Amino acid sequence: MVGKLFTWVDVDARLADAAGEQAWPHWLSEVDAWWDGVDLSVLPGTPQNEVRDWLDGQFGLGSVVTGGDGLELVLDRPRGYASQMLPVRLVETAESEAGARAVASQRRPSLTERRVTSALAEHLIRPADAQFDGDTQVMAFHSFKGGVGRTLHAVALADLMASKGQHVLLVDADLEAPGITWMYQAEGHPCDIAYEDVLALLHSTQRGDPAEAVGIVAGYLPNQSVSHYPGSGRVTVLPATRRTRLGPPRIGPSDLLTEDRSPYFLTEALAALAVAAGADMVIVDLRAGASELAAPVLLDPRVVRIFVTTVSSQSLQGTDAMIRQLGAMAPAAAGTDPTPGAIITQYRLDVHHAQATRAQNTLSTALSSAIALIGPDTGEDEELGIDEQVLTQPLLSPCREELLALPQGWDAVTEVIRRCGLPGLLEEFEPATVLPPPPIELPSVRIDAAPLAPVITLDDRRRRLEETSRPLVFAERRGMDSGLGFLTTEPVRRLIADHSTDLPVAVVVGAKGAGKTFTFARMCTAGSWQAFAETNDQRAERSAVVVPVLDPANIAEPQAGLSSPQELRDRMTNGVGVTADTIRDHLNGALRGERSDDPEFWRSTWLECLAWAAGASKDEPAEDFLLRRSLDPSAACIFVLDGLEDWLEAVDDEPKRVALRTLLIEVPAWLRRLRSRGVGLVVFVRRDLARAAIRQNQGQFFDRYAPYELRWDTEDALRLALWLALKGSAVPHLPTPVSDLGYDQIVHSLLPLWGAKLGSDRSREASTERWVPAALADFNTQIQARDVVRFVCEAAKASIGDERWPDRVLTPSAMRRALVECSQAKVDEIDQENPRLGKLLRHMGTRSDTVRMPFEAEDLDLTTDDVEALTQWGALARDPDGLFRMPEIYRHALGFRTKGRARVIRS
Repeated sequence: MVGKLFTWVDVDARLADAAGEQAWPHWLSEVDAWWDGVDLSVLPGTPQNEVRDWLDGQFGLGSVVTGGDGLELVLDRPRGYASQMLPVRLVETAESEAGARAVASQRRPSLTERRVTSALAEHLIRPADAQFDGDTQVMAFHSFKGGVGRTLHAVALADLMASKGQHVLLVDADLEAPGITWMYQAEGHPCDIAYEDVLALLHSTQRGDPAEAVGIVAGYLPNQSVSHYPGSGRVTVLPATRRTRLGPPRIGPSDLLTEDRSPYFLTEALAALAVAAGADMVIVDLRAGASELAAPVLLDPRVVRIFVTTVSSQSLQGTDAMIRQLGAMAPAAAGTDPTPGAIITQYRLDVHHAQATRAQNTLSTALSSAIALIGPDTGEDEELGIDEQVLTQPLLSPCREELLALPQGWDAVTEVIRRCGLPGLLEEFEPATVLPPPPIELPSVRIDAAPLAPVITLDDRRRRLEETSRPLVFAERRGMDSGLGFLTTEPVRRLIADHSTDLPVAVVVGAKGAGKTFTFARMCTAGSWQAFAETNDQRAERSAVVVPVLDPANIAEPQAGLSSPQELRDRMTNGVGVTADTIRDHLNGALRGERSDDPEFWRSTWLECLAWAAGASKDEPAEDFLLRRSLDPSAACIFVLDGLEDWLEAVDDEPKRVALRTLLIEVPAWLRRLRSRGVGLVVFVRRDLARAAIRQNQGQFFDRYAPYELRWDTEDALRLALWLALKGSAVPHLPTPVSDLGYDQIVHSLLPLWGAKLGSDRSREASTERWVPAALADFNTQIQARDVVRFVCEAAKASIGDERWPDRVLTPSAMRRALVECSQAKVDEIDQENPRLGKLLRHMGTRSDTVRMPFEAEDLDLTTDDVEALTQWGALARDPDGLFRMPEIYRHALGFRTKGRARVIRS
């Protein structure tokens, strides 16, 4: 509601806002506000009292009075001034909905609407053609505030595309404070024609045909090329002006918005100019702020709109508001128009990390609101899903001191930009029309896996991939199989590398499904620390036998000829060793004992368990046994423990907390005091259990063991997917081990598996390299190895028989269905892995029929403790609007649909 009504301008603005909010009554079609009154176009027979009540609702009770000639709005004046009224005139009109549509079709792409009608609730009419002339890509850089690095990033993208062989037309459209123009002219480059000239020539065209103006401009552009690369790669600059005198433009973009021209006359003319000049794409550097100098370009949904901001509150809030306003007027049609993007600049990694993360979330939500679906308005919300999340993630461009004081000329500036790595940072904005880069040359080292039997058809490859992947979904049940290949991950590699000459005393933290039990089983299969290192293509100077102490419940019996954990304990006694059940009984008795909350008691209890597993008798003091063993080089051993969650289930009372905290902190500290370090220890524990047990100095504990944490990030997930594809003969074999490949090499090698995008390579769909990890990750950015394997398996199965994608093994539709399967399986398994989380998820799922995401905690009856726990587990996150969301890997199984973030675009 308007705070003060001083003039007709305030009335006009408020009623325009109400139209955009769809708050106009059915009887009102148009508002014309003037200095001497307000004309309301209403349906015949509209009661005056109904008009008065509605106006009171918009401006506040008592804002409208009935005068001698009808209704009047009371204007605000200070005390002591005579009251002043603004007459309200009712003009009866029979304008139909079709007439309102006609009004909507006449709207121009401008931030300031000339007519206030009910059509303001609608989007601007879409362009007649879905693509620009010649399928030319037009990209526009905009910022709410100046000085945020907008021009630098526009130049960096132009330089990047030129380096890839593209001819880029770079337009300086900042007619009030040009930056590219000064850089270009500082080195004496010729300036035969400028953007001002383009506007003037277009303004003089007849019948909305830009052909003659385009031809004239194209004839003068060849002399204005810079940044030449081999082949056709270059940048052609169209400066803002040829004039040296400062001043406003004589012809502005808004002057072109006449009724005889297309609403998108300017952007279509720029695309036509690129075609005439032989350019592959257009990059436009716009005027900052809410300026009509930028509006005609920003309001064309076919333009790639890239918003640049810092983490500064003013810049960020203004950018957020601008994106949302543009989304309300001209949203990008999902799957047709390019997705808008954002870049967050000028922040320090060591100071502003939290602010940058919040800024990413804020802008991602705003960018999502600028996307809509094409189709009939069914009245129901639609969802864009994980694709939207992937496509709208803003880029981060941290502060670089070299960019704070730039040189004057074009060549010097681009040299600094290249040295700071800005072009490479912007590769994500590489247009879909650009051909993929040439194949990556991989050094010839060795074959990662033995060649398998030839596969004849695409469906054969899919079946082979499914058959290879399915047994690996629960890898811990196959970990005792020495014939099974495995992918050495960086945490395991680091654990071995850090303990080549001594034995590790370490805690390996990881979520369920991250590979804890699989690694435990592999250590047992190897039988010794030295053999375990060799199976990972590494070397350990120190040899020690592996002694399992506590076994996980879900480990399978080994194949013939291989040792189980129990057989390894039996060897320690040359007979029958202690069993895992005996050790669990001893631990359970300690939980029930009188000293169950005493750390000293628990240290002794754990040392007894270690000693018994290594063959000590129950009468022998555990500390003496372990000390004696550590001094005997031939008796070196490394204890391994897994399955703590099977024993504890949950750390929900003080005895359990003390027991686990002692194992994770006090026992390792005691073992490190042994001088010869002839006894090692590796404890595998779930992260949430460790957090529950260690309430003080958590950060110090997790930091100490961070290099060994079984945490799967984006690169790890893609590496695992490639390893599976190689094992299943889904992609060509590589001459380099998967573990030695860099990120770009992994992405390139995965193209035969799932293509570059969830669609054709030139489509507007999300890139697979980002979609897959984002779809499988929780809100702690953690991905379970099990989910990756299951996803590949289910996608391979669902792809069989689909002949529409001969260039890839996994089809887009199959990958989307696989995500749903993975979500359902994950939630089903959580009941056994994390009962409290499982109970909360089941409770939330009971409301999915009536509640849509994002939601309030109260919508699902979630307590503060529930929200804290779900957030800690990565199953819930608060968005910038204060509402809560779930990751895709949980949402699908629980049946939550998302609220439409933008209205549907009528086709």
